[in-house]
This record gives sequence, C-alpha cells and structure tokens, in this order.
Amino acid sequence: MPSKNDSSQTPGTPSSGIPSSGTLPSGTPSSGTKARTNDFVQFLTGILSPGRSPKTAASSPSAAVPAGLNRRYLRTQDLRRLSHLFFSPRRIIEGQYSGYHATRQRGQSVEFRDYRQYMPGDEIGTIDWKVYGRSDKLFIKLYEHQADLTVHLLVDASASMGYYGLKKRLLSSHRRKAVAAAQPQSKYDYACALAAAIAFLVIKQHDRVSFSLAQKGLADFLAPAGSMPHLVGILNKMEAALPKGAAKLSDAIRQIAGNSRRRDLLIVFSDLLEDRDEIMKSLTMCAHRGGEVIVFHVLHADELKLPAVENGLFIDSETKAQLRLNLEDIRPAYEEKMRDFLDGWSKITRANDMDYTLCSTADPYWRSLQRYLTGRAARI
Repeated sequence: MPSKNDSSQTPGTPSSGIPSSGTLPSGTPSSGTKARTNDFVQFLTGILSPGRSPKTAASSPSAAVPAGLNRRYLRTQDLRRLSHLFFSPRRIIEGQYSGYHATRQRGQSVEFRDYRQYMPGDEIGTIDWKVYGRSDKLFIKLYEHQADLTVHLLVDASASMGYYGLKKRLLSSHRRKAVAAAQPQSKYDYACALAAAIAFLVIKQHDRVSFSLAQKGLADFLAPAGSMPHLVGILNKMEAALPKGAAKLSDAIRQIAGNSRRRDLLIVFSDLLEDRDEIMKSLTMCAHRGGEVIVFHVLHADELKLPAVENGLFIDSETKAQLRLNLEDIRPAYEEKMRDFLDGWSKITRANDMDYTLCSTADPYWRSLQRYLTGRAARI
C-alpha cells in the first residue's frame, strides 16, 4: 500500500528532471449553458463579485454572469451544469432550523407522519376527531418536522496534495498559466473545486456548511453557515492556503466530530496516504454518532497510472528524500499495490456504510461530482 513515507513525491510520481513527451490530462471543461433562472444568475453574480452585495449586483445593468474564471475554485460555467442537482442526506437528520430534510424530531408541519394514542397532557387540537368517530378512541396526529442539513467539508492540505503532475513541470511558464486557467491541476486544487461546488449546492438549497483544512490537524475552521458571504469566505480560505506538511487527517476528523451535532454530514477530500486504521477510527466515530460520512478519494492521474517515461526521480513530498528508478522495472508491482490500496479503501468504507468515490485529476471535477450526485440520488 502506498504511504507518505515511501521514497516518492506521491506514489509513482516522477519529478521535473525526467525527459518526457507526456500530454496534458484530457477532459478540460467546456463552457456551460445559460442559467435557468434570474435568481440563479443573481446568486452567482453576487458570489463571484464578493465586493458587491447581492442586491447591488442584481440591480446593476452590468450584473451579468461573468464568462471567465472569476474565482479559482468556483467556475460559473461548471456550476450551471450542477445547478439542477440537489444534495440530500441518506439518513434522517436533526436540526435546529427549518429546512427541507426529514428528521425524527416531531413538530407541526404539512407532512403527516403517524398516529399516536392520546395521552393526558396532549393538546386537544391535535386529536383526529374523524378517527374518534370511527373507533371511539382518541388519537392524535404526528407530523414530520423538516430540519436543516449541516455539512462539514474537510480538505486535506498536506504536502502530497500539492502535487500537480509531471506534465506541468515540463511546460513553459506561459503555457502553465493557460493550463491553470482551464482546469485545476494539483490534487489540492481538484479537492477544493469539488468542495466549493458542494458548498454552493448546499447553500443554494438553504442549508448550512462548514469548511476546514487538514494540515497538522484541524486548521482554518469556518463554523457552519448558509449565507453567500460565508461561501465567499470559504473560497478565500481555499485560495489562501498552501499545501504543506502532514495532514494528520484522523486528528482533524476527531476535532470536527467533537464540534458537530449528532447527525451532521461529514465530507472528506483527501489522497488518503496516511494510516488507514487511524483514519477509519475517526470516521467510524462520526458514523456511530448517527452522522453520515462521504469520502472523495482524490488522486492524480500520474499516481493511478505511472507516466509513460523510462526513468524517474521520486521525491518524498514531506522529507524530500529522493530515489531514482527505472519505471518499467517497478510498473507491474506498482500497479498491483495501487489496486490493493484502492480496493482496501473502497471495501472498508462501504463496509461501514460510508460513501466512497475515487476521483482522478484527469477527469473534470464537475463530471466526477455530477456522476456521484446522480448515483446518490438513485440510492436515496
């Protein structure tokens, strides 16, 4: 199984010193379709123009959805592809605020849930007199209370997440800028793009989302909120961070669990190159408290399949230790280890009733998210 202490920047990742004619990852997102509603246009305009209020942006003659990249991890044309999707919990939740999601908490609502026999102290107004007329027994109606959803987003910001691929190292500086504008490059960029899109969907449906980084434990924590300025704050945190050091992912997860409600939803974006047992202990602690756990396993295309070069210099992301190898000599063994690594994570998460999704940086992040949300909706 790959680990962060192996003598490579990330498993099977050559450095810039290797001659190669590798091509850029395919699947660069194309421009999106027109927004479906004026509200959606105004919402995006306010997000992507953080210096202006939503009201000002909506009333301004120039308040159109910008065509280019306005925020590094929030691209308008990609979000339009996701705007019709809805992010729902698979499990019943609990919440303090009204929302769209089913909960075991009982309350007054238009959604009828069940009958219960009348008990002294119950309000007379809750008695169903039609049932009494038929059965000569007193029953009261119970209604399903609709609660808000709270989603916690945790992005791995360790040094290994900063790997952006052999191809980009070999490009000219001018070409690098063009590639960066077209598609996220590093694993951290990809993870942030996924997290930003989910934050957008959660806030768009009037739920609450928190954000934090896993960098030597929990870092840059933003408490849950559901406003547009909060989303801008999340984007600012993402853009300001620099992947470095160790994630200590298990510690970060425990800290989030300690500050969350019992049935909150935790989403982790990581390359999962730290100790599997320790990470799973923390994740299962969240699941056992009644919450739901989703894992986006983000790996670079060079990690999933070694580049087509003959020799490689492998550099550890954290210790900077170096090892030069012939890739053809290690390719079969590496591919077997990688399969075991991925199968291990897939089996252990699903065995604990957690959603697991493998994401390659070679695929557009919006496509990976769309595929996951479509599959998730079919399972709910």
